[in-house]
Amino acid sequence: VKKDLLHVRLYKSSLSTKTSDSTTTTTNGGSKAKKNAYRAIELTNLPSEVLASHVNYFLEPLYCAERCWAASLALKAQMTTVIENDTADTANTNALGSDGLNPRKDWSVGKFRAQSMKRLKKAVKYATLVESLALSTKAPPPSTESTESKNDDNEEDGATTTMPEEPMVQPPVDEHTQMEARAYASFMRGNLALEMNQWQTACTEYQMVMQLCEALGQGLAAAGDGSSNGTSSNGGADDGVDVQQLELFDFFNSRAKNVIAPLLKYCHYELQEKGLSPTEKISFLQSSSSISDGDPLQSKLHSLKNETLQTQATSGSSMSQITFRENVIPVETKDLRMALLKIQDLKSDWEEEEEEKKNNDDANSSSDDAKFMELLSGYDDAVSLVNKELKQLAALKSGPAVNAKKFQLVNLLGYSKYQKLKLVMGRNEVLTNGIIQTSKEDDEGMTLKHLEEVAHLYDALLQDARAVASLPGGGSPDDFDGDSSSAIVEDEFYLEANANVLRLRSLRCYYLARMHASPVVHKYSEAIALLDQAERLANEALEEIGACDQMEHGDALLERLEKVAAEMRGEKCRVLALSYLSKSSSTGSGKCLLQRLHDYNIPSSPKSIAHVPPKLEPMACKPSFFDVALNYVSEYPVDELERAMEEHNGAETASSGILGWFRRG
Repeated sequence: VKKDLLHVRLYKSSLSTKTSDSTTTTTNGGSKAKKNAYRAIELTNLPSEVLASHVNYFLEPLYCAERCWAASLALKAQMTTVIENDTADTANTNALGSDGLNPRKDWSVGKFRAQSMKRLKKAVKYATLVESLALSTKAPPPSTESTESKNDDNEEDGATTTMPEEPMVQPPVDEHTQMEARAYASFMRGNLALEMNQWQTACTEYQMVMQLCEALGQGLAAAGDGSSNGTSSNGGADDGVDVQQLELFDFFNSRAKNVIAPLLKYCHYELQEKGLSPTEKISFLQSSSSISDGDPLQSKLHSLKNETLQTQATSGSSMSQITFRENVIPVETKDLRMALLKIQDLKSDWEEEEEEKKNNDDANSSSDDAKFMELLSGYDDAVSLVNKELKQLAALKSGPAVNAKKFQLVNLLGYSKYQKLKLVMGRNEVLTNGIIQTSKEDDEGMTLKHLEEVAHLYDALLQDARAVASLPGGGSPDDFDGDSSSAIVEDEFYLEANANVLRLRSLRCYYLARMHASPVVHKYSEAIALLDQAERLANEALEEIGACDQMEHGDALLERLEKVAAEMRGEKCRVLALSYLSKSSSTGSGKCLLQRLHDYNIPSSPKSIAHVPPKLEPMACKPSFFDVALNYVSEYPVDELERAMEEHNGAETASSGILGWFRRG
């Protein structure tokens, strides 16, 4: 692209604005010719007709502006990553990769900021150049020969020499393109003013962009009127142009509404800002900024959130302690407090997205998944911070102070892992219940595919529940010996975790049994064994959950497990019947089992136990019913019946004719 575009800037002609001599004087007094005889020309000095001769005169500065702006945004994103990370080494590794040859691995935040602003200023320079070229009305320079001939003619005639009037020069592009160039340049200048905190200048520029985009969106450009006045022999081409214009108009309207309006609103907010709290600022930015990552307000929102979290973490007013397994654990380090505060903020955002998703069926599920993954990443960051501090204490000798610190960190580690596992298990439970509820509403019921999905989810839930049961922490600081892998403390938390493990084992066995008993698999002996195991585990889980008085959602879990236990008993009877039928082999009728209760001639391949719904059967009429009904029948209305028959016969007679057959019915 650069090769195709830049050839218009590097040629020597009379339009060059730099010195045309190609020789230089050496130290010995001689002259030496330069190797490159070409000169770069100033595009602003080119006449309008030259600029209109090729589109590359405008594409080159436009591409340069876009390239500089993209580089500025990339540097700004890397700077944000550096700020969010805890240490400079970790931040540079995450943002720029682990390659030691990376030239930016040792850059500070200030250098990222300086380089980003430098690129943005260059983008503004090129955007302003595009605007100047679009509005250029420079006339071509008059030729020397024509000027001398005109002067000679005037001297011969003895007339007074007067300067001829310069002809009116038209811009190189139409009015529509001029408005686009003005809007683009104002947008770039507004972005620069926004980064430099020059709110009044940014408001002025964004207001100009807003007006131009609205004018373009409403189709007020004079270029559109000029193109519509032209005649064309092909009407299809005009229709295509009109469709393209409508698409462009919609683009400018959406650009003004979704991009420029939030920026303008934020600049007004900064001008009016007087004593607003950080929470109010964050709520304003969340309502103003869009979801896309390219929104300039997103960086403002992230930086303001980070500043608020750092202030809260430094002051120690929030998240100074946590409660885990009946122990109150203080959070002493600033980095860990900041990580927990960030998790709290992400969790509130995700819960709001979940509520919106429940209330609105058309909610965006991709944004919900992205926030959920971001929340899990926050828990992972907290776990890595705790593990890092535990590694630092591993080399120290055991003592009261060291053991107390290790006890705090071990409980913090268990708390972070438990919160993450609890979040994942809750989401999987919701997915499982959704599949079961959907299959119940379906006419076909739970198919083999549904059963496989539910069994797979319960398998994942069981693994997470076992991980919860083996989490470190609990006990008292006096009993802690400094080893996080010591004997498990059997407290209330441990009993609740084991009860949940029994519940999930029972449900997993139940749905595995239904998979084996499906018509496609028909492994009835394995299904019966699994149902026996599921029923035994369900009874144990009911006892354990009932013994845990403080278990979260314990009553709801008991109620649902009791319903499933009743389903297990019914499923077991059904599978036993199918198992007996599958083992018997004889020839006979193909009736279902319900119709052959007293028939010992069992078919070799029974299809079902009963027909659902039951099939219709012929039933003999009972004469006594009609005898009783005859007593309540009065005399027939003979006159009315005859009148109705006459009307009917008259209608048939009137409908006769050639088209009478068509009039029937």
